[in-house]
Amino acid sequence: MFSPVLILLISFLILILLNCPIAFSMGISSAIYLILKGRFSLIMIVQLMTSGLENFTLLAIPFFIVAGQIMNSAGITQKIFDFANSLVGHVKGGLGHVNVLASMIFAGMSGSAVADTAGLGMVELKAMFDEGYDKSFSVGITGASSTIGPIIPPSITLILFGAMTGTSTGRLFLGGVIPGVIMGILLMITVYFVAKRDNYPVKSRSSIKEIKRTFYKAFPALLMPVIVIGGIITGVTTVTEAGAISVVYALFLGIVINKEIGIKELIHTLEKAIMATVPIMFILATARLFAWCIIMEKIPKFFTDFLINSVGDRTLILLLINVGLLIAGCFMSVTAVLITTTPILVEVALALKLDLVHVGVVVVLNLMIGLLTPPVGWSLYILSDIAKMSFGDVVKATIPFLIPLIVALLIITFNPILVIFLPNMIFGR
Repeated sequence: MFSPVLILLISFLILILLNCPIAFSMGISSAIYLILKGRFSLIMIVQLMTSGLENFTLLAIPFFIVAGQIMNSAGITQKIFDFANSLVGHVKGGLGHVNVLASMIFAGMSGSAVADTAGLGMVELKAMFDEGYDKSFSVGITGASSTIGPIIPPSITLILFGAMTGTSTGRLFLGGVIPGVIMGILLMITVYFVAKRDNYPVKSRSSIKEIKRTFYKAFPALLMPVIVIGGIITGVTTVTEAGAISVVYALFLGIVINKEIGIKELIHTLEKAIMATVPIMFILATARLFAWCIIMEKIPKFFTDFLINSVGDRTLILLLINVGLLIAGCFMSVTAVLITTTPILVEVALALKLDLVHVGVVVVLNLMIGLLTPPVGWSLYILSDIAKMSFGDVVKATIPFLIPLIVALLIITFNPILVIFLPNMIFGR
């Protein structure tokens, strides 16, 4: 007879293979486990699910989602794009560099790769298509640059990791700054060489007057990351309070400054934000139940002991973790992978004496790459819809740009100082 823990894992895998939504897969397999164990009351299912959401920090997630949706609806993305274009549009690769820089700027506002792809991506692709850039190149760099969103703060995914592990969200946010810049630089280098090979057009260098004009237009939007991150770093606001402030400020920009959001647009924006938030919260609730079950069975400790005793080498263990996360990202959503693997990764990190800020940023970068890998990569489907390309063609277009992202992943994996330098400098060790 199978033990309850085997039933838990086998039923979870079967449900996933049957294409059952990840939240239901975790909830149903956990319920089966509790029933088979016999000594737990089924009321624990409800208690564990609700306790998974009883975290003040998690309130920041809907706030940042709403702020990102408002930014997309308020015409702010176009101003950011125009400012980036005035700065780097003249470099070989032109709008490819603009695409990356605009995504880095927008990353300080949305905290979501999907929001970047859906909102800023529309502006970027239209501009690149109009200028005669190859469709595959345009789609590939747009998808790759959107992965910077959850690395440069604020980041919804880092908030989740911080809430689950008890790691300071402020430290995690600062830990993502340098890796985000590294990603941007490597993508720009790739753009330069591809553009040189294919002789892509560039525009003439913008005048100081033009740069000033686009900067003044984008300035109110550029203040948002300063307000949000500044408040967290200085201790004036918590992450959740910063999220609430970002919503108020985004509304101010959309209604007062840009005058592009009325009641109808606001209601539609809130509806989209609710539709984006509810699935995340439901996954969090069922994942809390599933995580409790695997911790009860000491599965994280089993994997940790196996890695340390069988593999031993720290470098090889880190490589195996990266490979495992990249493979998981091909088949599961970002939230699902994060929640199911975090208990194991924390156990491994403690055994290897790794900094959890470093681990968090490495994990999130892995999961962002997963957004560009089939068959589940959400960004691929969004790009397919926006660019009117087949899913297969979008996958082919993004493959070359996975290389600089994986190089960035390896750089920060084996150079933790690049992640923990800023947190240690601002908050101390």
